[in-house]
Amino acid sequence: MIRLLTYLILFSLVFCGCRNTEKTMAAEQIQHVKIAQVSRREISMPVHSAGILSSSEEIKLSFKTGGIISRINVSEGDKVKKGQTLATLDLSEVSSAVSQARNAWEKTQRDFTRAENLFRDSVATLEMKQNAATALEVAKSVYETAQFNLKYSTIIAPDNGVILKQLARQNELISSGYPVFLFGTSGKYWKVKASLSDRDMVRIHPGDSAVVTFDAYPGEKFPAITDQVSGMADPYTGTYEAEILIQDKGLKLASGFVAGVDIYPSSTTKYTMVPVGSIIEADGHEGYIFVVTDSLTVSKIRIKLEGMPGEFAAVSGIPEGINSVVSEGAAWLKNGMKVEVKD
Repeated sequence: MIRLLTYLILFSLVFCGCRNTEKTMAAEQIQHVKIAQVSRREISMPVHSAGILSSSEEIKLSFKTGGIISRINVSEGDKVKKGQTLATLDLSEVSSAVSQARNAWEKTQRDFTRAENLFRDSVATLEMKQNAATALEVAKSVYETAQFNLKYSTIIAPDNGVILKQLARQNELISSGYPVFLFGTSGKYWKVKASLSDRDMVRIHPGDSAVVTFDAYPGEKFPAITDQVSGMADPYTGTYEAEILIQDKGLKLASGFVAGVDIYPSSTTKYTMVPVGSIIEADGHEGYIFVVTDSLTVSKIRIKLEGMPGEFAAVSGIPEGINSVVSEGAAWLKNGMKVEVKD
């Protein structure tokens, strides 16, 4: 009898314990959350990209004629002044062409003078005089062309600047027009060449404002403006190039700096804005949010991320009529879970 009584007492204790555990588990299933209002407003969503700093104007310098490079006076990275001689061809062949053209021109001058005198004495015909005049003009043009080729058989710095790249070496045989130097002018403006996706390219126009940053100057922001946007994609990367002009703030800059670029389109778009903390499981351009239903349960909704300007994210995909989202505690929720909204 005593043993039976003992069993009944133990059973009662276990049963009560299970009831209490169920109540505790039920209480634990109700999560405390906070909600925030969804806002809808028109903003200019910045486009973020990266690029490389270069001079505001880059020029490929080459010889007008082909030949052997006899002398190169500068190297990559050298600063040069306007009018400075950078490289020269072996002028033997070009100078010989100039000498031949000059001799031919002098001969046609004598021929024309003789034909003019003979025509005056009625010995030569008008046609003979006209032919001599034509030959004189042709010889003069050939001589001027030879002089022009001689002049551009030497590369002269077109402005103050820097040698960004040297593409040929001394004693090399080089073709006409083949670049010898990539030359960057020294001006007060620099430019960043940034890559854009097709989705961003259609939003950017020349004149849009921008901000440029460099790792070399942490925390320093350089005001800039969009100068050009390419209308053709790079065949290798599939991206579009934008040229961003920045103004030198007096800090030392050099071609090749890696730059971060934020471009602000002049046009605005209406977006749905939610707190960044309300978004969970974000992966690229997609994520999820929770909304509280009338029955105090949560519903998980898939959204598309359009951008994050500050503490709020611009999203799409939230159904009409939803005016609030779970802003705190979303990471611990499951779809359909009961919640209690706290102030």
